[in-house]
Amino acid sequence: MKRPTLREMLGAGVHGVSRYTGTLLAVHAVMMLVTGAIILAVAVLLSQMFAHLPYWDEAVDGDLVAIIECVRYGRTAFVAIVGIAFGALLLWQLASWFVVGGLYGVLVQRPEGRREVARVFGASGATTYFAYARLAILQLPAYAGVLFVLGTGLGIAAPSIDHALTLPELLVPLVLAILPALLLLHVAWTVGDYVRVELALRQDSHDPGVLRTYARTLGYVVKHPVTLLHGAIGWLVWIAITLAYMYVASGHPMYGAEGAITIFVARQGVALLRVAIRVGILNGQVELGRTRPLPARRTEIVG
Repeated sequence: MKRPTLREMLGAGVHGVSRYTGTLLAVHAVMMLVTGAIILAVAVLLSQMFAHLPYWDEAVDGDLVAIIECVRYGRTAFVAIVGIAFGALLLWQLASWFVVGGLYGVLVQRPEGRREVARVFGASGATTYFAYARLAILQLPAYAGVLFVLGTGLGIAAPSIDHALTLPELLVPLVLAILPALLLLHVAWTVGDYVRVELALRQDSHDPGVLRTYARTLGYVVKHPVTLLHGAIGWLVWIAITLAYMYVASGHPMYGAEGAITIFVARQGVALLRVAIRVGILNGQVELGRTRPLPARRTEIVG
């Protein structure tokens, strides 16, 4: 098959999002439920701890002294919040292997009709679940390398950051320190994405091993920089939407029920756009993954 161009990959992403809008909304709804459960648990915990303290309102308004006093008083509550967040992240990580596997299955097989889409989503998520779990374990050394590069960069930039007197003097060394780690993380994420694409495409026909697929995909990503550029475009759009939301929301305090509803709708709209961008990038990766050379079939010797 002819390898698609970057423009064709981006166009495939737009087409995939428009074709499977219902699947996109369903995934976003699941994320909303997880986020809502976390918010509810944290809100109940904070209300029980601080509802009777007048200086909690001052802390919410940004009073530094009040914030320090609240942290000192409610240390156990904040430890509990960290535990809730960690548990939610762990739960979402376990669930995300199924969700991502289902998404890849839908984008690969292109089913028609809601019932068929749901069947393919569930079957693909279940089929690739443990393969994606093994991939997550296999990527741990890469993430450890990212942390090492990040620590090294921050250590080198620490003297410049400590003696910074202006905002540019602070931001320039900080960005330069973080940039190598971000680039390495982008490569690791891209390799992981294309491994998942290969597993979704060839799981039934070739049953590729995760380790062998990871090694093949690492070489493929290095030889084809379009994979990194395509993923980078998605992340840049994601960041642009986030910054635009922060700019619009800055300096516009919203109070009462009307403000709460407005904030909720705006944040969910931004979150939905982020998910749509991610799904679009996944579909572009699937289109490129179809053109990769087929892996060797796994054979079993009996006897």
